[in-house]
Amino acid sequence: MSIFKQSQAKRRKTSATNPIGCLSLFGLIWMLTVLGIDGFLLHSGYKILDARERYLSVPGVVVQSRVDARTDSDGTTYTPLVEYEFEVDGQSYRSDQHSMFVFGTSMRKDAQRVIDRYPVGKDIEVHYDPDDPSEAVLDLSDRAIPYVLLLFLTPFHCVGLGLLGGGVVSLRKWLRYRKDQAVSAYIARSTPRRMVLEDAHWAGYMVFFFVTGLSSFVAIFVVAFGFGFSLQRDAALMVVGSCIGAGILVPTIMRLVRGGKRRRLLIDWNSASFTRAPESLHISIGSIKTIRLKTAGTSTRVNERPWYKHTIVGVADTGQEHTLLIAKGYRELGPIIRDWFAQRFEAAAEELDLPEEESPSMEIVSEVEINRTKT
Repeated sequence: MSIFKQSQAKRRKTSATNPIGCLSLFGLIWMLTVLGIDGFLLHSGYKILDARERYLSVPGVVVQSRVDARTDSDGTTYTPLVEYEFEVDGQSYRSDQHSMFVFGTSMRKDAQRVIDRYPVGKDIEVHYDPDDPSEAVLDLSDRAIPYVLLLFLTPFHCVGLGLLGGGVVSLRKWLRYRKDQAVSAYIARSTPRRMVLEDAHWAGYMVFFFVTGLSSFVAIFVVAFGFGFSLQRDAALMVVGSCIGAGILVPTIMRLVRGGKRRRLLIDWNSASFTRAPESLHISIGSIKTIRLKTAGTSTRVNERPWYKHTIVGVADTGQEHTLLIAKGYRELGPIIRDWFAQRFEAAAEELDLPEEESPSMEIVSEVEINRTKT
């Protein structure tokens, strides 16, 4: 029995905990929440369009106008409160809805701007629903639509779509390459006789969502201090478009810097050889005697657990090392991928029907590098 098979029999069974499933579920819940907010905003926008078509107008007068300030553990929220009276068919009505979009803000000047437009005693034009005159509003112009929310919601959409996208891609690979589940996340292509593995890297779509979300998050503060919630439609679309443009530009530059190439391992099971592009030439699997795992800690944590960088190395009978794959994940992922390589390489080499003295005996070695920070 080979050293690999002996050691495999002695080892405790482990399973690769894949955080993508948890992140995807979180992403789904996140997106449902964001879509709920989207639905509320779209409904409010529809009400404005409907009011422009159906509502009738009568004169009215402002009877109360003030900024309501409420303070809690999150800070102070300022909300404009405008009350007005009007008559329809001889009956008096009173309403406090000055806009279809009424919400608080952390910046008093935004609420004060509304109050300044509607001082107490001012004669105003009231738009009311002919089917229910108690439903009334003052402002139906584009000014009453908070287009800044397009920018505000962009990073939330990016987070949700990024998590969902990663989950869908991982699930698709897991279903397609179930027999090679240990490395399914790193498979670029696979056939019964050929396989291409890619090192852990940021996928282009993930870079897009990250950069777009981050740039829009920064833009929120710039716009909030410069314009508040008074940002108009064209300006809001221009800012959001700039953030999306940055999200497209950065991964494009990254791809150009890499020369359009990623570090890949091309395995030809038919000839029992592999090529590590772009570093190495064709290397016989039969020449690999040891599969070595080098694990290094990183500063990243996922689900409150440390994230590691696992480098799988094949050591030839001459002592020369050949990097096979660089993976990232929890600590238990490294040994699982290491064992997969040992098993598959040993089986592939045995299929070559080498003489007994040349047949490989795949030894498994682990080298763990631990990064410690002095305290």
